[in-house]
Amino acid sequence: MARQSGRRRTPPKRTLIAPLVMLAGGMAVGLVVWRFLMLEPSSPRRWRPPEQLSQHDRDALARVLK
Repeated sequence: MARQSGRRRTPPKRTLIAPLVMLAGGMAVGLVVWRFLMLEPSSPRRWRPPEQLSQHDRDALARVLK
């Protein structure tokens, strides 16, 4: 029997690890974006007074809604 010379060809470790790192990073970013967009804040961060329309704007809105 003849011995096979040379190394056994296996993919480098980075070809196996890089996709897993990208997947984990994508999941982490997705979780942060989902949390930011979908969950309501527990308390308002700053108080804003309600918007008040001027008389002219109220009249214009009333004309549009008629």
